Parts: sequence; C-alpha cells; structure tokens
Amino acid sequence: MTRPPASAPGPVVGLPVLRTRRLWRVALGVALVGQLIALYAPEAPGGPQIAGFDKIVHVSVFAVPALAALMAGISPPLALGILAAHAPVSELIQHLALSQRSGDVVDIAADFAGVAIGWLAYLVWSRRRS
Repeated sequence: MTRPPASAPGPVVGLPVLRTRRLWRVALGVALVGQLIALYAPEAPGGPQIAGFDKIVHVSVFAVPALAALMAGISPPLALGILAAHAPVSELIQHLALSQRSGDVVDIAADFAGVAIGWLAYLVWSRRRS
C-alpha cells in the first residue's frame, strides 16, 4: 500500500459545494431583508398576541442570518461580529428614530441569543459533516 506524497493537494472544493454556498448566500440575503423589515419597519410587524412572542422573533431574525452567513462560507468572526454589533445599534435606532418603536435591553439579549443559536447550529452541522 502506497501513501500519497506529503505534498499532495488537499480536498478540492467541488461544484456541489459551490452551489450549496451560493444557495446559502441567497438565503442570507433573504434573511437579512427579513431582519431589516422586522427591525426597522415604522411599526412593529403584527403577530400573535402571545407573551414573549416578540423575543422569539428577535432570536429568529438573528439566528437565521448567523447560520446562513456561516453556511455561505463567511468567516465566523466577521459574520457573528457584525450581527452582534447590529443588535444594540438596531435597538438604539428604534428608540431614537422610530416614533412608534422603542428600544429594549431585553431585545438586545434576545438578539445575542439568536446569534449564539445560529453559531451553535452551524457548529453542530459542521461536526456532523466531518
């Protein structure tokens, strides 16, 4: 049994991987548009009148873009850093610039939780693939 030479090239990124990343980039674009609508609409989008539902929305609008960005091949520090920075900025903009909205520290915590959940989902997926 022969071993490959030490200088053998690593795995080549094939067409299916490139297509998958392209699809994740499209998903990221859609997720970011949804996030911007949810966070910056003049009035909070309506939903069921369930206690805490708005926190679930906050978690979701940060978890989905985090996962999509990582799956699209964007570096974790860049993707997660931008999303984490956007959390308090979005609440500050809601508080100062949108008269029908208000900033909330608990929403920032939910946004951070969403970023973490998106990252953890990516870690679980990537470990199962390897």
